[in-house]
Amino acid sequence: MTLRRAYHSIRLLLIRSESGRAEYLKKKHVLGGVGVGCRWGPWLVPLYPELIILHDNVCVHKSAHIVVHDMMNNFLQRCAPKADFGSIEVLGPVEIHDNVYISMNATVMPNVEIGKNCIISAGAVVTGDIAENSIVAGNPAKVVGRFDAYLALRHINASKNRIFQNQHLPADVAEYAWDAFRKKHNRTNIERDMSCNS
Repeated sequence: MTLRRAYHSIRLLLIRSESGRAEYLKKKHVLGGVGVGCRWGPWLVPLYPELIILHDNVCVHKSAHIVVHDMMNNFLQRCAPKADFGSIEVLGPVEIHDNVYISMNATVMPNVEIGKNCIISAGAVVTGDIAENSIVAGNPAKVVGRFDAYLALRHINASKNRIFQNQHLPADVAEYAWDAFRKKHNRTNIERDMSCNS
């Protein structure tokens, strides 16, 4: 890790909020570009950060990874010493357009452009460009839904969304959530208790 990367990573560790970390990256010109209203969760600055561009309202979860380099040639060269694989390290920029959420444990690989209004689901591995208005999941990531439909559905269910102080969930709210879950999955309390004890 270069001294500059190490310095910025230590500074990111000291910034509590994701929006504060994004503002720091923007102010210090660490990434290739950071738009308005971004949130950056990771504490470590990725390798070759100048090859990453975030447009407006991009949210990157703290356990997500954006990778702009590929060391496969280095490995292959050791497997077949007489073959010429070219450069040891292959670089590829990543550009993420407006209104994109990259969930926990998702990985965005080099040479990828993610269009506007997208959700990269938890654990997804993005190896190619993602069209705007997409929800992707899996390895490799494939389109599993539409952003506009998901947005409308969340808006319809807005009355079910609540914020609790200090992440404390009142008992009646927890019981209501369990009742709804059991009805959806056609399970009784007894069945749930038996599955927990087995």
